[in-house]
Order: sequence, then C-alpha cells, then structure tokens
Amino acid sequence: MVGQEEIKKIYQAISDDMSKDIFCSRFLYSMTGDASHIEWMVEEYLRISELDVGWIELKEQILRLEGKAWIFGAGAYGKMLYEKTGGAKAWKGFLDNRPKADTYMESPVLKLQDFMNIYSGEKIVLPSKALFCEMRRQLLELGIPKENIMDGTAWYDATEGRQYFDLPYLTYGENEVFVDGGSCDGTSAVRFVQQCGKRYKKILCFEPDRKNIERVRQNMLSRDIGDFEIINKGLWDREQELSFVANGTADSHIATGEEENVEKVEVVALDEILCGREASFIKMDIEGAEKNALEGARATITKYKPKLAVCVYHKPEDIWELPRLILEMREDYRLYFRHYSAGDTETVLYAM
Repeated sequence: MVGQEEIKKIYQAISDDMSKDIFCSRFLYSMTGDASHIEWMVEEYLRISELDVGWIELKEQILRLEGKAWIFGAGAYGKMLYEKTGGAKAWKGFLDNRPKADTYMESPVLKLQDFMNIYSGEKIVLPSKALFCEMRRQLLELGIPKENIMDGTAWYDATEGRQYFDLPYLTYGENEVFVDGGSCDGTSAVRFVQQCGKRYKKILCFEPDRKNIERVRQNMLSRDIGDFEIINKGLWDREQELSFVANGTADSHIATGEEENVEKVEVVALDEILCGREASFIKMDIEGAEKNALEGARATITKYKPKLAVCVYHKPEDIWELPRLILEMREDYRLYFRHYSAGDTETVLYAM
C-alpha cells in the first residue's frame, strides 16, 4: 500500500489543476470502488468532445440527410453516433455483417448481404476507425458508389482518438522515435505521425497478439507511414514466454488465471530491444502490464527522459504505483492526467 509521503510526492509533481483533480478522483475510486468519484470526469470528457469542430460538421451533415441513411456497424461507435445525432429520427437503421439481433437501439438491423437486395441509393455511414478501410472496401466491392459512403469516425476522433496526443504541453523535436506499446491495429502510430509530421526517425510497434499483426501492417502501409518496425512481442521487464489471452482485439492481455483462448507469447524488455539507443516518446496501453514494462524500460527512461503516455486504469493500484515508479526513475518529470472515455477506462498519465 502507498504511504502518505509517497502520495504527497506524486501530487507535488502534478503540473495542472485538471490533472490534480483526476488523480485525486481516481485515487478515491480505487480505494472505495464508488463511481461517483469519477462521474465528473466522464461529464467533462463528453462536454469537450461535443465541441470538436469535426464532430459538429459531421452531425450537421447527418441531420441534413433527414433520416435517409444507415449506420454500418451495430457496435459501440455505431451506438454513440446513433445516440448523438437523434436516434431513430436520424437513421433508417443499422447494417452489420453478423447481426446479433433484428433490432438495436429501437431501430432495425439488417445483414449487409440482405440489405444489398433492397438498396436504393441511401448514404451509408462508417463510424469505426479501426475497421473503416476494411468496411469501405467491402461496400465498394458490393457496388456501393463511393459518394454514398460517408466517413463517420469524427466521434471517435473527438473522443478516444485524442488519447495519448491531445495534451497541449506535448511538443515534438526532430528525429522522434515513437514506441507504441500495445499497438493493436496501429491507430496510435498513425495518430503519432499526424501529430508529429515527418520529423520522426522510427516507429516501433509492439503487439503480442498475432491476430492483430496484419491489421497493424495494413494500417501503416495504407497511410504511407515511413520507417516502422512491427515487433510481435509484448513489453515486459525481461525476455521470457508468458500465457496470453489472444482475442484479436484491444483487450488481448497477459493471462491472469483460467481463461479461454490462451496461448504462449514472447515478451521482452524495451531496454533489450533498444540496446542503448534513444526513444523520445513511449506510449503504453498494455492491459495491466504497464508496471512491468516500465521496469523493462528503466535504462531508456533514466538516460533519455522520453515523453510518456501510460494508461493508469487497468489495475486499482496503477493510479499511484505507476507515477511513483516513474518519479523513482526521474525525479524531474512533470506529471499530467487526462481521461478519455464515458466510463472508468482510458485514463492516461503523461510524464515529460
């Protein structure tokens, strides 16, 4: 358990009021399990997202369609898009490759192949960032005109799409080396390039789930990302083999007990991969392995003091254990916290 002096040291290293409020709220939530401590974070997250220019423009486009459009994908981002644009009044319904039910959110859900039999020129909106390219290709191959396919990912861009990179204090130098710990489909690496421009030297994508590797590669190649390397290993404090739950999604993780879809994966310390070379920005969203991975990057962090964006929500103790560990390595880091979800997930600790 963390002591009073350690909490005081962390708090004194936090550099703005919002970060202090988030730290205190998450600390109380971790100690009590009472979600009321973080409700304001969710409200602030949604309020800021609603002000995003790209989201406002998309919402206006959808409203002009006057209910003559379909959402492709009856998942989380399809649901958010539906709710944020007026629900059943704004949409004819949902399309899905594998519908789980005939209705969703009080609107019909059609299997895509069945929909093609009745298609009459309506717009189809794609809300999923991760699946956008694949879904667009599928629609084009089925004969949907490209002008009838709409990019509906602005809600993602306004919310979780800002994660890891929206802190106003982030700056980029020449020859940046970005370490994407938990690359999943490569979206974070693409976002880094969009933020940094062409000033980067190298991108290292660590992704232990072999089901995700091809998604990373296609995402990078389709956007003409320059010098990148995909490493089919997880980040840890040393090189070894661990049991891993491979879901082919963002929540694949090191096995913690009797779980399904378990396989063996290789993990490695970042210091071993870099062999004394520099990293300038390290992002970690690795489903609870962050503490071990930070230990495995100790030499790199101590020597080069890279920018850090590390998730602190996977374990209750992460909110104090991870900043404590980072400050142990470099006392001159300044800390910031931001929150990026409509629930208790996606809280990020920045250190720079």
